[in-house]
Amino acid sequence: MARKRSFHTGEFARIVGVNKRTLHYYDAQGIFRPARVEPNGYRSYSFQQFYPFYMLRHFRAMGLDLAEIKEYMEHRSPARLDALLTEQQAWLTGELARLQHQMRIVRNQRALLAQAAHVTCGRVEEVVLPAAHLVISRNVRKLALQGDSPTLERAMTEHLRYVFEHKADAGYGMGFMLSPEEYLTPGRENFESYYFTVTERPLRAIERPYRFERPAGRYLVTYFAGDYEDTARPYALLRDYLRTHHLRAAGYSYEESILEEMSSRDVRDYLTRILVPVAAEASPCGQDAI
Repeated sequence: MARKRSFHTGEFARIVGVNKRTLHYYDAQGIFRPARVEPNGYRSYSFQQFYPFYMLRHFRAMGLDLAEIKEYMEHRSPARLDALLTEQQAWLTGELARLQHQMRIVRNQRALLAQAAHVTCGRVEEVVLPAAHLVISRNVRKLALQGDSPTLERAMTEHLRYVFEHKADAGYGMGFMLSPEEYLTPGRENFESYYFTVTERPLRAIERPYRFERPAGRYLVTYFAGDYEDTARPYALLRDYLRTHHLRAAGYSYEESILEEMSSRDVRDYLTRILVPVAAEASPCGQDAI
């Protein structure tokens, strides 16, 4: 059986998944012409044109406009095709990285929503956590103690800008780190030392002043619902647990939003997690935790 070597416009359009008007337009613009035009105006395309047409559509999908494609088609050569493909490979690499970044954000946001459905507020638990990479702000403790709200807001904005510009966000909200001197003292629970964002990027990708590793180890964890600034009660629970179980706090606490404005318009639905690291050894007299 002889192979079919030519296809009329309707056949070719149906096979490549476009309408006839698209082929007529490409022909008129000099972008993609039929292999043969009879004196009566009958157009036919050859089977050798299928792959070039798919490549043309591929270039369009990657952002090339018709003028760029036309210019290439008028001066095409193996060397120019290689140069074009090299550019597109670089573009696709960037697009792939962007999509992977967006996938991480979606995956982690869904994980937070799933986590929120299975927590109990007002209870303290002991957990063992792996290390986590954080992007942190400059130290704002002095500003917080002074109540310098405008400068605190500027520091927060600087932190968020750095995170987003360096694509260090991974779907987790911004959190607060408090020193033991603050969270172990009633009435000082809102004096943060750093803003932080959990990242999945390696720390070497973060500038040294902004990189921080939350240590692996044993933590006390509690959740509370409502305004994320209403931390007096959960910290009182944590202090009481430390005292009762003769434990010693071993570093900064970490306040992390699980549910916030993106998930609800009602502040009462917000959910925050607080982590407090504890020393591996028990406190000898049980009094130095506070």
